[in-house]
Amino acid sequence: MIFSLAPMEGITGYIIRGAYAHHFNHIDKYYTPFIPAAKRMSSKIRRDIDPENNKDCLLIPQLISNNAEEIIHMQKQLQDYGYHQINLNLGCPSGTVVSKKRGSGLLAYPKELDAMLDELFSKATFPISIKTRIGFSSPEEWETLLDIYRKYPMSELIIHPRTRADLYGNHPNIEAYKMAKEALRDTNIPVVYNGDIVDLESYRNLLSSCPDVSEIMIGRGLLQNPALTMELSGEVLPHPMETLRSFHDEILEGYQADFSGDKDVLMHMKQLFCYLAKSFPVERYPDIQSLEKKIKKSQTLKEYKLLISQLF
Repeated sequence: MIFSLAPMEGITGYIIRGAYAHHFNHIDKYYTPFIPAAKRMSSKIRRDIDPENNKDCLLIPQLISNNAEEIIHMQKQLQDYGYHQINLNLGCPSGTVVSKKRGSGLLAYPKELDAMLDELFSKATFPISIKTRIGFSSPEEWETLLDIYRKYPMSELIIHPRTRADLYGNHPNIEAYKMAKEALRDTNIPVVYNGDIVDLESYRNLLSSCPDVSEIMIGRGLLQNPALTMELSGEVLPHPMETLRSFHDEILEGYQADFSGDKDVLMHMKQLFCYLAKSFPVERYPDIQSLEKKIKKSQTLKEYKLLISQLF
């Protein structure tokens, strides 16, 4: 099985990607949080994609746009950094993104989507993969979208089988994923599954329904349990809590070097810990819920570090 870490805005930057690569095996690919193709490449983006900051990762830049020329222009800039393929985000459900017909917002306009992809694939000289939802308002839009996707020689189609209206609620629509596998079978376009793989049970349920899955993208599940893909691959960490502590501390040190003040470091660490708290089972850590609340309310980095030390 091929595993990739899903891009998550504000979270899966180069510091966290590096920490995964150093401490946890079985993540084969990483994607940048989406880069707005319409804007100039900022110093923050340049730092995130700098090959020196991503030595241990197979990194694919993800772009967001509804304009083929913008995507091609941004890819030329990325090529200067050694990146020769891109991923197109057609899945982001954020209101500010959707209102501009970007991300999953473009799915509501299939004719415009088709025209943009036609121009993009006719002009592009580099591999393009797509990450998509199955519709804007209804799963019934999926058949139309698949008819569009199957026309273009994308390097892979990553499917989060929810609509934009679902956001992250409801259950992933496994039948929509199966429909895509069947619709694209004669195109040789690899189809990647993304959605709600959080433990061994959810992984086995997916394989039971879709035994021909060969690649899975995981987001929240890997943040809640950084060792998840190792566990799904049958590997057992000899010292899981020591490894988790080293993973956490590497990220903390990276943020302290990257951000100009403790306030930003604290905000990002608290954001991460909202996920990592799931790595501490209540039966083994009876005080985890109380400590989690204190960590969320911590006002200084010193206080945060003290609480983390108590936890570990």
